[in-house]
Amino acid sequence: MTGMPADTEQEAQRLTALLSKDVESHGLLLEEVTLRPSGKQMILQIIVDKADGHETLDLDELGEVTTTISNALDKDAVYANAAPYELEVSSPGLSRPLTAQRHWIRAINRMVKLSLADGTKLRGRLLEVNENDVLVAEHREPAKKGMKVKVLEPATHAFENIRKAVVDPELNFDDALLDTVDTEDLEG
Repeated sequence: MTGMPADTEQEAQRLTALLSKDVESHGLLLEEVTLRPSGKQMILQIIVDKADGHETLDLDELGEVTTTISNALDKDAVYANAAPYELEVSSPGLSRPLTAQRHWIRAINRMVKLSLADGTKLRGRLLEVNENDVLVAEHREPAKKGMKVKVLEPATHAFENIRKAVVDPELNFDDALLDTVDTEDLEG
């Protein structure tokens, strides 16, 4: 075959089945496979993750699993002689929705944004993750600039009542860290 598959969703399912064992051999999970056309080539985007949810992938692990996936695609009848394609292998990004329990576990002690089934939206610190729910201390923004954020008592939210959730990155920079930088190293 010299072209790319026309049904990208069906091909993504086939690739998931084909590559899952190779990814698992690295102690990782194959989270998602997507294919999208880009000009005359196809982009294969593969998301892999740690199974336990407590750790994040490091670059060495990502490089090793990428090589394994690339080798498996080189042996696959569809991709061995296919038109050019681009392979992107990555871990779930910070902006990806929290959908599996392991995503929630990795986000413990981070700020999260929740959209609840009743339409309520809230932002708070994720404190605990259980089998059926999460404990979040909601942070309410002050009415006036310069006032402190109001932190409410932690509340439990059942997974079945959470429509969408994402990590909300905190961009607080500690100025004291500047004192630890060795400026001689920066001068080249």
